[in-house]
Parts: sequence; structure tokens; C-alpha cells
Amino acid sequence: MTSDSAQGSHRGLVLTALLLIAVLIWPAAANAQSRDLFPRPPEIEPAVNFWLKVYTEINTRNGYLHDARDLSVIYETVPYNQRAISNARDRIRDDLRVLGGGKRTELTSSQREILALFSESVSDQTLRTAASNIRFQLGQSDRFLGGLRRSGAYREHIRQVIAEKGLPQELGILPHVESSFNPAAVSSASAAGMWQFGRATGQRFMRIDHIVDERMDPYIATYAAMSLLEYNYSVLGTWPLALTAYNHGAGGMSRAVRETGTTDIETIIAEYRGRLFGFASRNFYAQFLAVLQIENDLERYYGDFTMDPAPEFREVRVDGFVDAQVLADSVGVSLEQLRSDNQALRPAVWEGNKRIPSGFPVKVRAGQVPAGNLLAMVSNDLKFAAQIPDVAYVVERGDSLSFIAERFDTSVSRLVALNQLPNRHRIRIGQRLLLPQDSQVAALASTPVSSADAGSAPAPEEPEPEPVQLARNEPILPDEPILPPAAVLPDDQELDAPVTDDVEQAEAIDPSVDVAENNRILSAELAADPSDYGVDSRNTIEVQASETLGHYAEWLGIRAQDIRRINSMAFRDPVIVGERLRLEFSRVNIAEFEMVRREYHAGLQQEFFGNFHIQGVINHRVAANENISTLSSDRYLTPIWLLRQYNPGLDMNRLQIGQEIIFPRLQPVQ
Repeated sequence: MTSDSAQGSHRGLVLTALLLIAVLIWPAAANAQSRDLFPRPPEIEPAVNFWLKVYTEINTRNGYLHDARDLSVIYETVPYNQRAISNARDRIRDDLRVLGGGKRTELTSSQREILALFSESVSDQTLRTAASNIRFQLGQSDRFLGGLRRSGAYREHIRQVIAEKGLPQELGILPHVESSFNPAAVSSASAAGMWQFGRATGQRFMRIDHIVDERMDPYIATYAAMSLLEYNYSVLGTWPLALTAYNHGAGGMSRAVRETGTTDIETIIAEYRGRLFGFASRNFYAQFLAVLQIENDLERYYGDFTMDPAPEFREVRVDGFVDAQVLADSVGVSLEQLRSDNQALRPAVWEGNKRIPSGFPVKVRAGQVPAGNLLAMVSNDLKFAAQIPDVAYVVERGDSLSFIAERFDTSVSRLVALNQLPNRHRIRIGQRLLLPQDSQVAALASTPVSSADAGSAPAPEEPEPEPVQLARNEPILPDEPILPPAAVLPDDQELDAPVTDDVEQAEAIDPSVDVAENNRILSAELAADPSDYGVDSRNTIEVQASETLGHYAEWLGIRAQDIRRINSMAFRDPVIVGERLRLEFSRVNIAEFEMVRREYHAGLQQEFFGNFHIQGVINHRVAANENISTLSSDRYLTPIWLLRQYNPGLDMNRLQIGQEIIFPRLQPVQ
């Protein structure tokens, strides 16, 4: 952010110069460090070359039909059209099945062309497998060029954040892979913003709720992205793994390392068969390397183009709860411009259903507002001591999202956006859904801040009023539905049927029936957690922090003394974090146990990150007479489970003087 007193013309020249320097720095830094920090194993060279073609040779009007495992096999280029793709895929599949049946003579021209894509010694089995492994990839050259242009607005900020953290400058190109530098991008999996954070991982570093979603602020999200990469590297130890974990999660990559017994990215890509380790995860590092090559030689790939200039902002921290339209009118900017520059504020704020929170740093264009104290331009009578309260509805048996939307005269899309629902097809009995506001409810919080409270010092933020709970038979005034912005699909998104507003009715979920799906959801919520919550082939588990014998007994439906007996433990023997414990599964099966265990830890972490955000790391060297307990609880206020996530190999019972321990730098949520 720029200061209020700097002259606009001088600042513009300085920023232009810095941008040019940043454009030069990224390739220079990449050339200097890439070979050591970002190796390019020959085993993944075909994948790197494939993504080079996708990013530079084919645009979004066309795509490749290719083998999903061997990316050197590209069958043909087809238009981005469902019928054309289906017809071409069927034809290629039929030819592969013929070839997989052993035929090698009297081939058609298309069969000969397909056979030539494989080695001369290709087996019939390989060809039969390829027949069911045909994938479509949309071209990206025009989208990539658009991202290059947009990147000019953010490059210098990204470079500064990376330099502050002492991380490799190459990491700054990651938004090419994630969003093409689009701050408003939303994926089909609900990842959001330029850096494409999922909700659970993003909440470790940012505020994410129905009023403020900092994933959508490219400046705040840049700090969060570098904190996540910093964390991934501290857990996994190599940048190829840390980058892949940005897509697959540190937890997923930790499992990949455990199961393959290696940290070599090429081996993991080739051999790891994790259920969620799909095409996007296997190719994430290769995509990064392809982008790195392009960034090192932009003129070769894209010729002459112009990057967007970095905008000049003034930042105003409001000292009360203020309506967005009031703030825009007071400082003399349009509501549309204010919304464009403050995308972290969610639709509820722009619709007038919520106020801009007290203390929120509002950005305004430096050239569009007068000099002086912008905050003084907002009348104290238009500042409020409290936020407009929520209006909520608790889901009952038989409800569906479409029923609730119709009942309260809104839309399914609006309910999905307001509640940030990960799946518009599933709601649960007892789930609390936020509803659009009405004028009667809004009046409950219409007490202005007094002149004495709205001086130069920020007013203390009061707790939000209790939400208004609505039963099914209580009326609410109608509210015009506003649809959320269009989603930006990820680069590897397949052509799918359109999603409709038809949803499943809420029902009591039977854990024994829905265990696999619940475990998948919980694994996603714990994506950044490298802890091992699984049960091995000997029915043993690794004891994790915050777990007790009482927990295991409850989750297994047995007595704690039974667990002691199985493990030959005396009554006073403690359960030691990091050691393995044998369990028995006579009443609960392994999948059910893993589900409730993950659910416990997901709840624990969700509650913690509702109160604290990670702002970076602190490297602490152990001094004489220090121990983990006092360091964690008294000095760094870090729970043991979070400390272990940052230091997965740490033996907490055998600290040595001078040993380095990584602590997260925590900040209380305002």
C-alpha cells in the first residue's frame, strides 16, 4: 500500500521501475536456483513438455485428447465441444481396443497413427489400459497470456512478501497454475481467490466467513500462500513435495512419503496410488516447472505484451461498523469501484445485509479520493457500535436447499454463496444455515456510535449479537436473490453435466453407511495436517497429541482397561505421543474408528483456527533448562498438536541444547 503524502506521478514512475525489476528478477532468480531447489527429473520431462504445449500452443477454443498417465501420448487436437470430444474419444477408444486385441496388420490410417505414439514393444495390455484412460485437456495459451498481463498488478507485492520470508522467488509464479492471476477465481471444488485456498486450509491463515473472506484479497492471500508453502517445506523438506502439497495437502504428501518410502517426486508420481492423488496432484509440480520455463523466456513464448500496472491504494481502517454505500458516498467513490478493490468483503456487505466490520482495512484508489483524513469524511452518526445480526435457519428432517430457498423467497445459489457450502447437494439435520437479511431484523442493530465513541481512536469491536433463529413456521420478508459471480473452472476440469438446483433432502447420516464419504470429507478438512490418523496392518496407531485412552475407548466402544491389557500397560503407565498403540476392533470397524478420530481432530483444529491465525514461523533454538511444555504453553501459546505438525520428526522427550524447533507465529483473531 502507498502512503497518502507521496506524489502520484513520482510514485507511478517508481512502481513502473520496480515492476520492470521484478519481471527481470523472477527469471534471474529461477536460473540461479532452479537446478538445486526445483529439480527437473527426466522421468517427468514428458509431463513438463505437455504443459508447455497446453500453456503456449493451444487456446481455450480447443484441447488435447491424451493418455492420462503417459503425457507424451497426445492423440489429437479437438474443438472444445462436447459432441466433438465424445466422438473423437469413442473413435480413439475403439482403435485402441482393436490394437489391444493384438492386431498389427491391415490397420487403418488412424490405428497406425495411434500405434506410432507408443514404443515398438508396446504390449497389448498397455493398449487395452490406454483405451479406458483417454482424457481431455483444454488449451490455455490465451488464458495464460491474460494471466501474464494481470500479474503486473501483483508482481512487486508478491516479490516483497517472498523476500520478507526468505523464500525462493520462483514461488511467485504459482498463480499461473492456480488461477491465471485472477483474484476472483472460484473453482468447482470451492477453492477461492488468486492463490486458490480451500476453506479449511485457508482458515489457518485468514479470516473466512460470510462477511469477510480474505482468500479473495490478493494481497492478504499472498502472505497466506507463502506461509502455507513455508509450512509445507518445514514438514516435507523439499520444494517439489512442498509445491505438490499445495495441491494435495501436507497430510496427503506425508502419506505418500510413508507409503512409497521416498521423498523423490518422480517416484511418488509414478508409484503412489493414494485414493485422492489424482491427475491434478500428479501433475502439479510438472505444471510449475513448465510455467518456470515460460517465465524464464517470455519473449520466446509470448513476444511483446504489456503487463497491467500496480494500482495505487490508500488504506482506511474504519472505526465503527459502516454501511458500504455510506462509506463509498462519503469518500466520493462508486460502490462498484469500492467493491472491485475490496473483494474480501462478501456479497452480504455489498447487498446491505452486513456492515463493513470495525477495523477492516478498506482500500480506495489514491487518485480518486481527496487528500486528508478520509475517515473524518464519514459522519459519526453513520457509524455503528455493532454488526447487523445474522438470521439463521436450522435444517429439519425432510428439508432440502430448494425447499428452504423457496420458503424464504431466495435462491439456492444465494444460500450456497452466503453459507459457503462445499456441496450444494447435501445438507444435514441440525445444520445452521444463514439466510438473507430483512428490514425488521436489520433494525435490531440500528444503534449509532455516539460522538464520544467515534473519535480518532478506533472504537473497540463489540461481540456480534446473537443470531435470530427462525423456525419453519415463522415468516420473513422477501429479499431479491443475487447470484454469486461465475466460477472459474480449474485447468484440468473435465466437461461435466450442468449442476441443477435439485438437492437431496436432509437426513440423519448413518455413520456405518456413509463412512467412506465422511472420511473423504474429513481428509480434505485435514489436508494441511501431516499426522497419521490411520490404522496399520497390525491394528496399531500412532498416538497423537490431545488423545487419551478414554478417547480410544469411547471411539471403539470398549473399556480403557481393555486397551491397557492389550498393550500390557500398567494402570499408571502414560500414553506417550508419537508411540504406537495396539487396538482391537470387535465393536467398531477400522474405517469407522478412523472417521470419528479424524472428526475429533478436525473439530479441535477448526475451533483453534477460529481464534488464532498463523502469520509466519519462529525458529527457536533450545537453551538450557527449556522444555517443550513451557515453550509451547507459556512462551509461544502453541498447542502440542500444532507444534508437531510443524516439527513432525521431533522427539519431544529428548531435546538438545542448540536444537532448532519451528513454532508458528500466532495472532489472535480480531
